[in-house]
Order: sequence, then structure tokens, then C-alpha cells
Amino acid sequence: MVEKKRVYETCKAKVLTIQEAYDALVDAVEDYKKLLTTLIEESNPNEEYDKHLLVVANLQRNTTNGLLGTLDTDLHDDLTRLSDRVIRFKHLEDGTFV
Repeated sequence: MVEKKRVYETCKAKVLTIQEAYDALVDAVEDYKKLLTTLIEESNPNEEYDKHLLVVANLQRNTTNGLLGTLDTDLHDDLTRLSDRVIRFKHLEDGTFV
């Protein structure tokens, strides 16, 4: 049988770690997108090197937009469910689980 004590605290701590990693990932992707935007704004489309840079930077920025969209919807919803459901462990420990 599973040890009933401290299940809630242990699971809550792990969910918090996951949420912090999620926040760090979102911040890193947003920072990368800002860098790409700066590169795009500062490049000269008339220079050969900058033309290639523009193509790659635009592709990368489109990818970061897609990633941010995924992080903001699907992954965020899953994190919310994790947080909500970890409360059930607390109810189980308290004997109020329905």
C-alpha cells in the first residue's frame, strides 16, 4: 500500500517544478523571438548575406510563434489540470476524497 503521508506535498512540489520549467521555457522562447525580430529589423535586404539571414530569421520567428501558441494553449491547459488534480491527493490524505 502507498504511504499516505506526504503524497500531496511530494506531488505538489513536482508540479511546481514542472510549472517553473514551463515558465522558463516560455521566457526563453520569447527572448529568442525578440532576438530574431531585432535581427530582422537591423538587416539590409539589399546585401547578399543579410538576404540569407532574413530568410532564416523569418523561418525561425514563425517557428517560435507556433511554439508559443502551443505552449499557451495545449501545454498550459495540461499544466492547469495537473495543478487542479494534485489537490485530490490532499483530499485523499484528509479523508474527504469523493
